Amino acid sequence: MIKQLYSRISKVSLVMIVGFFISATAANAGGQKSEFLNYDMIIGDKDAPIEIIEYASTTCPHCATFHKEILPKLKKKYVETGKVKIIFRNYVFTNSPFDVFAASLNRCVSEKKFFPLLGLYFKRQASWIKYKEFSELKPYGKYAALGFAKGEAIKIAKIAGMKESVAYQCLASTDVLKFLTDGNKLAKEKYDIESTPSVIVGGKKLDSYSFEAIEEAILAESK
Repeated sequence: MIKQLYSRISKVSLVMIVGFFISATAANAGGQKSEFLNYDMIIGDKDAPIEIIEYASTTCPHCATFHKEILPKLKKKYVETGKVKIIFRNYVFTNSPFDVFAASLNRCVSEKKFFPLLGLYFKRQASWIKYKEFSELKPYGKYAALGFAKGEAIKIAKIAGMKESVAYQCLASTDVLKFLTDGNKLAKEKYDIESTPSVIVGGKKLDSYSFEAIEEAILAESK
């Protein structure tokens, strides 16, 4: 389960991460504000009659499986035929610095590069999410551990073409972090989201994210 996965690392307060965003990156970024994708990312025709919302985390292995195995089926059968649009929303586990940094960087690319970078974070989870090394660095101070997590997230963004200076500028902006945490708040208040992936079809949260469950909900909405 997702909650069990995240229990492997000790909780890092959001206040600590916010402080790290400002103090450890602002010097490199020159204190500039970064532009970012502060709106829903949509797969398919924006005017499609049926709306699916997917809440996912960059560090969630089940989300990676969803994007690898289930999403392609949905796109082929329902999105490409114009019946469905899929709205992607981040649900960030704020006790995971890896997730906070990666989700933030993913919001600081162009629309065209958003899903490719997200896919890269999913595909390479085993190489950049290093809880063991993170825990080993904590005795050296919170900034050592957080700096390590930040560096691993940046490595993937650089592979996708992001310049290091842009990454630092992005992580220096508390606006990005506020957007993500506000999104979490909305997810919890409106849909009672606590784990990922979570799927909403026609405004109703499903008990399962399987293709069969989603298809059943789509067909019910089509009637």
